[in-house]
Parts: sequence; structure tokens; C-alpha cells
Amino acid sequence: MTSAHAGPPGDRRRLYAAVALVLVVLAGGAVVFAAHTSPSNLQPKVDTNRLAVGPVAPVVNAAGWLNSPPLTPASLAGKVVLYDFWTYSCVNCVRTIPYVRAWYERYRNEGLVVIGIHSPEFDFEKNHANVTRAVKDLGVTWPVAFDDKMVVWDAFQNNSWPADYIADGTGHVRYNHIGEGDYRQTEDVIRTLLRVDAGAPRATDPSVAGATAPSATPSPGDITPETYLGVLRGNSARQGPATYPDPAAVPVDTARLSGPWTGTGDYVQADAATSAIVLHYQAREVNLVLAPPASGPVEVTLELDGKPLPPAYRTSQTVVDSTGRTSVLVADADMFRLVLGPAVEGHVLRVTAAAPGLLAYAFTFGT
Repeated sequence: MTSAHAGPPGDRRRLYAAVALVLVVLAGGAVVFAAHTSPSNLQPKVDTNRLAVGPVAPVVNAAGWLNSPPLTPASLAGKVVLYDFWTYSCVNCVRTIPYVRAWYERYRNEGLVVIGIHSPEFDFEKNHANVTRAVKDLGVTWPVAFDDKMVVWDAFQNNSWPADYIADGTGHVRYNHIGEGDYRQTEDVIRTLLRVDAGAPRATDPSVAGATAPSATPSPGDITPETYLGVLRGNSARQGPATYPDPAAVPVDTARLSGPWTGTGDYVQADAATSAIVLHYQAREVNLVLAPPASGPVEVTLELDGKPLPPAYRTSQTVVDSTGRTSVLVADADMFRLVLGPAVEGHVLRVTAAAPGLLAYAFTFGT
């Protein structure tokens, strides 16, 4: 994934396949990132009683802080620190938050410090007011460091969202996990480094407690991959303004523009109230990163296979008017949950802006 600060598109990426997990191999005092794994080659379990000792965690040189004064090496001395790299419009990051919250609440009195390193992908995620709103909406109560220029990201040599690094009381990194999943193993590492008694209560499992939990782990090819709309990483738009014909048919795993749009590197901008995106997807869950026009909030109409969203496919953000029309209200730059169906299925989703100026960035999917 790239940003204004990033290198080539493959250097930074969100891991929307929940099985794309990476464990840091700590050997010879260096941090070595393993390759992405596949469902048939998942990472081995870690012996939490024999955690290798890695390098000292970099200093968090943040552009600002939420929920805490700046945390320095002196203030972190003797603490077990979980460095959680995230960005608020990343669906996989959002899915991990209930687990991070559970660990924070259970172990903070035993010496655990959680630092959410907010490393933005899109420009609107560099806006501290946007992050402050998202932190409140998502219930993030632990310290959050603004990493607007990816300084901390680069210091950790990180390359994906979400990513967790755990350092021991001497500051040395002992464990790393990329992507969703392996929550029990991560908690075991925390307990080992904190020297929590084996019989002591564990953190409450969010999936048992009813909190939002990750989607089931899909296999590559089971669902539509993350789909960018901007010119830099997508293939649906051309640079600059253009009017696109309404597509008669859209191949599966593909998004097509309809009507007048302006293509830019990271996003496409609707140039009329009739501007639409037609997506042929295979998934249970469909999300879209959107930002409102400068004029203010805008409705985005949703049609599934040519009709309003049926009740079984609506999300907590679905708005239904008196005529049965379904939409979402885009008042802030964020990720919006458009569809949540009963199972992984193939459908054609039409997303139509109600006013010009709407910005659309990327679709993500879940099972």
C-alpha cells in the first residue's frame, strides 16, 4: 500500500485475507520478516516459554498523542508494551480492536502498555480531528500515537496493517504478528512476558462477549480481493475527468464506473448526482472507504442486483426511506459497511452518489 510517503505500491499493504499472517523470526539480534503464508501453510505456533530476544523497540517519535501524554523509553521501562499498528478506515484493523481492548483491560494493571500507532494510508487519515472522532467511535481508550509521516512505521520496518509487536520489560521485541487471527497465541505471549500465573483468568474473548469479531478466515480466491478505485492501484478509472458508459455486464471481482468521474491517484471523485460504481463481487461483507464532498454530508444509494438491499443484506449503517430505497449517509471520511449478507454469495452492487464531490477509495470484503 502506498501513501504520499510510501514507496512502490507493494511496500505497504493491508492484509484483507485474514490468513496472511507473518511472524517475526528473531535470530542473531535482527528482525526478519517471513513471507506471507497461505491457508495450507499457516505459521507454526510459538513456544511462549522460549521467545527469542530481538532488538530494542524503536522510540515512538509521534506527531501527537491521544489518551495519553507522550510515552518515552523512560516511562515504558519495566513495562510489557504492545505496539499496535493500525489506521482507522482499515476493516481488518477495526476487527482486531475488540481483542486489543480485551488485553488492555485485563492486563494493564499487571504492567501491560498498549500503544496504538496510527499510521495513515489515505490523506484524510492524517487529519487529527478525523482520527480523534474515529478513536471515540471505535471505543479506543488506550494511548494512540499519530504517525502521520510513517516515521514509527519505518523505524519498525513494518509493511502491513494491522501489525502487532510486543516488547518485554527491557524494551526488546519478543514477538510480532501481522494481520488478523492467532489471538490466543498473542495473549499467551503477553501473559508469559508479564509472568502471569497460568491459572489466572484470561481476557474475555470478544467473540464470546458479543463484540464485533473478525469474519471467518477465507481462502484466497473464495472472496473478491481488495479493490482500489484510484488510478494508482485500480484499473477502473483514467486520470482526470471522464464520462464512463453504464456497463452492460461486469466480470466477477471487478468494479466499473458509470457516468462522470474524475480519476486521481488514491480515489475517484463523482462529478454528478448520477455518478455510480457497479461492482460484481463474491463475498458476504462489502465495505467501501468514502469521503463526503466539501459541501457536506451526502447520501449514497445502494442497489443489490437492481433492487434495494433486502433486509437480510443490510448493515447497521443502512438507511431505508419511505419508498424502500436503501442508502448510507456519508458525513465523514471513513470506511462504510455497505452489505452484510447471510453467506458468501455473488451479487452486483450499484453505488450511486446523490451529489457531486463524493470521493471513493477502495472496496474491502469479508466472509
